[in-house]
Amino acid sequence: VSASSRHPHCDLPGDPSLVLTTNVDLGGDKPEILKKLSALVASSLGKPESYVAISISDKVSMCFGGSVDPLALGCLYSIGSINVENNGKVQNGVTDALEPYGVQANRIYINFFDVPRPNVGWNRATFGG
Repeated sequence: VSASSRHPHCDLPGDPSLVLTTNVDLGGDKPEILKKLSALVASSLGKPESYVAISISDKVSMCFGGSVDPLALGCLYSIGSINVENNGKVQNGVTDALEPYGVQANRIYINFFDVPRPNVGWNRATFGG
């Protein structure tokens, strides 16, 4: 594909998005946690924060290891930048954000996905063109 026929999205950094679910009540702190996690994902992955999307669902019925004690499950999707170093930064940052609400580090699972550019859509196109 020639540079002139490529869609402009092909040269954009992509879409890191974190989808996080927890059974704890984050209360009125949720907007600040969202902003904190947005900055965390951007800095950890080296992506502009203007492309970062964060979703948190709290107070969800969940079970982990046969227990309904505080827990969180997450998925981080990104075009590139998924590697052991960056993933560790995100895992630690999410843990830091949730520990004050009683979610222990050993009860937080995050799956990390490196998504091909054509499989990420935004603004009526994909990042693959």
